[in-house]
Amino acid sequence: MERIKYIFCFIFLSIVCISCHEGCDDSTYFNGKIRIIEDNSKAVKKVSLKNVILNGANFGYIAVYDSLMFFLNSKLPDRSYNIFNINTGEEIGTFCNKGGGPEEAAAFGPIFQFFKKGNDLKTLLFAPHEGKLFIWNITQSIARGTTIMDRVIPFAWRDENRGACYNEMYFQDDNTLLARVDPVPLSDDEATLLFYQKRTLDTNEALKNYSIYKQAIKEGEASLISEAYFASADAFKPDGTKAVQVMGHLQQLNILDFETEQVVGYRMEGGESFSALREKTNIKNYYVEVQADDNYIYALYWGKDRWGMSEIPYINTIHVFDWHGRLVQKVETDYDIDKMFLDTVRNRLYITRPKADDIFYLNLDEVVP
Repeated sequence: MERIKYIFCFIFLSIVCISCHEGCDDSTYFNGKIRIIEDNSKAVKKVSLKNVILNGANFGYIAVYDSLMFFLNSKLPDRSYNIFNINTGEEIGTFCNKGGGPEEAAAFGPIFQFFKKGNDLKTLLFAPHEGKLFIWNITQSIARGTTIMDRVIPFAWRDENRGACYNEMYFQDDNTLLARVDPVPLSDDEATLLFYQKRTLDTNEALKNYSIYKQAIKEGEASLISEAYFASADAFKPDGTKAVQVMGHLQQLNILDFETEQVVGYRMEGGESFSALREKTNIKNYYVEVQADDNYIYALYWGKDRWGMSEIPYINTIHVFDWHGRLVQKVETDYDIDKMFLDTVRNRLYITRPKADDIFYLNLDEVVP
């Protein structure tokens, strides 16, 4: 009888220790609550992408607003962007001069957000080499056939945040900017943590930091470089109240609320905890891209072992979540996907493919109600 009691106690304590180990790992590294997502999306919905026909040299990162498609095109000799009319397929022109002039830059960053002032469509462009922000007046540029920058704002970053570069900048209001601050290596086996920051636009002052993680995982504790453990693809809710991170190496998305300053991690049922990042040598790739509107989050899902440097994976599954972390639909497309951009005007998800210059789109009205 005593032996049976001993065995029972041992098993019970083992279970408690395992649960505590996983929970402690989550609380050690993650600065929020973890909630488990039930896979209630039912069957995978198979969809056909529609082709976008363009007459011109389209290449690079895309951004779309209504009938306008933008390419951050590294093949252009003296401009950074070219614009196409989706309705006609014709190229409208090339814009954003490369150079050292007051309204030029060696390289402009991608477009993350469009906004309108009056009747003019505008966007924010970051030029990290020059340490400047540009407010590009797209409407006036197209009308005049030349690049019109409404404002050029000095925005030094190298002396801020241990030299970590800003990424995925987003206007929250006229003088408030939200930015993702990427991790940077501190030594051969340690790096800073990814976080979000609220800054003033005019004076470039840090107002508040939003920390997703508490502690880094040092290189050598597992098989990744230290700045890659918490790698994610991120997107802002268009109303500027939240941001979502879909994690590269866990089946988890993290939603940060800028108003309450709370972060919640939504982990797929059966998904591994942060202990997997610390203990495993074979760490999988899960989410690789994300876009969002005010209702849903569209996350490109891989869920397989990491691929080699020369291998191009075939990824064609999109997980659709709402902003409460509920998985509402799984979508499988008939072509593989490299990059995505969501146009909230026409409610379309535009995609590029890894091995071709073709552009396709997914009508989101056919995917979710």
